[in-house]
Amino acid sequence: MKRAMIMVLSAALAVTGAVGPGFAQSSRSGGAQASVGITVIRITGYFSPDDILQVPDKYRHPSPQTIAQAQQEIRTNAAIRAVLQRKRIRAFNVVGVQTALNGGKIVYVR
Repeated sequence: MKRAMIMVLSAALAVTGAVGPGFAQSSRSGGAQASVGITVIRITGYFSPDDILQVPDKYRHPSPQTIAQAQQEIRTNAAIRAVLQRKRIRAFNVVGVQTALNGGKIVYVR
C-alpha cells in the first residue's frame, strides 16, 4: 500500500514539474485546457531505484493491449499529438498514457 501511495504521489509531482531535472519533461498544452498539463517521461534501458518508483512496471514492460490503448488515446487527444510533435517524438514510440490526479496526462515514451 505504501508503494502504491508513493507511485501516485510521484505521478502527481511529475505533472507539476517537481520531479528531478532531466527525468520528466513537462509541457503545458495550449488552448482551452491551459491549466491541465501533459508530461512526457522517457523510458530508458537503465533504471535506478528512484526511476522504478516513478515508472510503473506496466509501462516499463508494456503489453500489446497497453500500447493499443496508448495509441487510441493519441488518436483522440489533439493536445497529446501537439506535444509529441513539438518534442519530435513519433507516435509509435509511445507505450502508455496515464491520467494524473489533476486531470493531466502522463505520456510514457520508449
